[in-house]
Amino acid sequence: MSFLNPDIIYFDSSYRQNVPDTVVGFLRSLIGLTVIDIEGNDSSRCRVITTLIHGNEPSGFIACHRWLKDKVMPETNVRFILCNPEAAKTKPFFTNRYVEHSEDLNRFFSREATDQSAVANRAQQILSLVREVNPEAIIDLHNTSGKSPAFSVSVVEDKQHLKLIELFTSTLIYTELKVGAIMEQCFDAPIVTIECGGANDNPSHRVAEKGLYRYTSKKDLFDNRNPTVQVYRHPLRIELKDDSSVGFAQHRLATTDITLRADIEELNRDITPEGEFLGWCDINDLEHFKAIDEHGINQIENILVNRDGCLFALVDLQLFMVTTVPEIATKDCLFYSTFAE
Repeated sequence: MSFLNPDIIYFDSSYRQNVPDTVVGFLRSLIGLTVIDIEGNDSSRCRVITTLIHGNEPSGFIACHRWLKDKVMPETNVRFILCNPEAAKTKPFFTNRYVEHSEDLNRFFSREATDQSAVANRAQQILSLVREVNPEAIIDLHNTSGKSPAFSVSVVEDKQHLKLIELFTSTLIYTELKVGAIMEQCFDAPIVTIECGGANDNPSHRVAEKGLYRYTSKKDLFDNRNPTVQVYRHPLRIELKDDSSVGFAQHRLATTDITLRADIEELNRDITPEGEFLGWCDINDLEHFKAIDEHGINQIENILVNRDGCLFALVDLQLFMVTTVPEIATKDCLFYSTFAE
């Protein structure tokens, strides 16, 4: 059975001489939570990169491997934290969000210290590893749950955070929703999550790679130049209620409560207009859904409408993180949405 190794594995700059040649070889060489500390030109400062919090989101890991192999000298010290190799190594490689019989690591960073589970312990270890180097910035690299352009997520919208974001992407989702993610934690330094795009798309890997090179080579991350980032604010998190079930197809399924259209991931790419068809529902209302805002209010009736068992967008929406992976849609959420401006 899969498990989380309670130990932390440390490497220093000398490890760059021994990094395996391939991404898969690199993954196979890791046995648990791994820290790689690289010395930079200015050793008085440090920048942190966390990646592989989810085992099925490889772009950040691929970028780290390429960066380490290139033996580039960073401007400051850099700490790479490879958070959950065990999940990524669960076969098939890079397809499992977390280890078997476990839970989502990125929902445990706000847990109380009294939680003694292996996942909670791993989250606390990662937080300690970030804080002990007193970083000037933290980048958390992810992939989206479905095919999608790259964007960022942050719980703070200020110039420092926007400057970090534009190293990777030009889009920010500013949110006050709390789900227990690492980006919600206080480090006395800006932290942003970068959603690089779909996990299996080469452009996503390039987003992570190019951004990582900019992040580690820029002398001053927070210069006076004004950042150019488009901001979408206050997303709703659209989830299934209770034990409602969902499937994805080009026709209504008899085996699920809700059937979302098979190509629904395409809605990640542009504004979803009022009246856009989304799928089918077995009852003539919205009882299978909830869309909780930052104040805990269910806004589902303000964004979707059920007409004779067919689901439509009630208003113009900007959707994010739409997925056709039933496990993620069921255990996490269907998608996020803001009202299109």
